Amino acid sequence: MSKHYELVIFTASVKQYADTILDIIDKDNCISHRLYRQHTRLEEYVSIKDLLMLGRDLARTIIVDNIPSNFKLQPRNGIYITTWTGEEEDCCLLNLMPVL
Repeated sequence: MSKHYELVIFTASVKQYADTILDIIDKDNCISHRLYRQHTRLEEYVSIKDLLMLGRDLARTIIVDNIPSNFKLQPRNGIYITTWTGEEEDCCLLNLMPVL
């Protein structure tokens, strides 16, 4: 997907934890930017991801997330995806490719 789009990871996890995982799965440095918990807004104990933090044209920006409230500030930019729990046969992200 990085050949066609700018990929940004926006996680509610802390930097140290997220970077440990992202460094393993992104060995080819396909991810352009990383945003962490400190970049979210906490509302009623929920981390809200404000896409304005990206400084990108929202008409050309989407967020794929397993928690719809994370993208409640820009709901038209959000695509809900089920939580991945480790199953190798999970292909939800692959199924999104034609949509993107």
